[in-house]
Amino acid sequence: MTGVRAEGIDTKTTHLMAIGICPPWKRLDTQACRRSVDAIEAALAERLDIDDRNVTTLVNAAATTEGLKAAFAGLSGLGANDRLIIYANMHAGALEPTAEAGPDNDVFVLWTKEKPAAIPFAVAEGDWIMASDFAGWVHALAAGEVIFILDACDSDAVTPLFIEAHPQNNANRAEAVIVSAAASQFANFTADRSVALYSQQLAQSIADGRGTFQQAADLAASRTHTAAIPICDLQKSALEQAGMDPLSCAQQPTTHDPEALLTRIVLHD
Repeated sequence: MTGVRAEGIDTKTTHLMAIGICPPWKRLDTQACRRSVDAIEAALAERLDIDDRNVTTLVNAAATTEGLKAAFAGLSGLGANDRLIIYANMHAGALEPTAEAGPDNDVFVLWTKEKPAAIPFAVAEGDWIMASDFAGWVHALAAGEVIFILDACDSDAVTPLFIEAHPQNNANRAEAVIVSAAASQFANFTADRSVALYSQQLAQSIADGRGTFQQAADLAASRTHTAAIPICDLQKSALEQAGMDPLSCAQQPTTHDPEALLTRIVLHD
């Protein structure tokens, strides 16, 4: 048994795919994403009774295009009685930097030892992938329910891909998307840059919260926005000097849940 719904026993078997990618060429501790993944996995496994056998972890060097394809292939047997939660902490951004990030203009940065010469080359060579391709892999699975949690810059830009805007979308499947930042915002790390800020807050809210998954997500969104204020204040002058919007670091996580799926999932004591 994997959870209790407000209206009764939850018969879904919950599966978790957790992805964390901090490439070594970024000016960030590569283990920051490992910490994010570990915290989210521990909180969800405890509060939703997820069996270790139903957890797939892809961190750093394991999270290449081929690694992700293999992981999705391993979930090909999921069916209507399965719930899949996908959590990803990674870098993301526009394929064409002069245009805003969006469903057709967003790239997921996967693991590479060296920084690619250019974003289009990385996508063309298969080192990085379009968000739409990742969404296609998700929609191709036959799980009865899907929750996608994305902790990345500009993360809300890709929300439509995981609900209604993808050609493979199954209108009869309950799907929810939780994102760490608006389409024009950074996803901050903590002040000491040891872990992704939203991942830290979501894991804590799930671990300590009482009630539903939605309530934990709402609490994490509020805590993240508040915690981002002093972190953002330290970055504003540098952003202004770079010609960027100083408020792009004013992080506001958001939940999209047209079927009210998250309100039906109760966290176990």
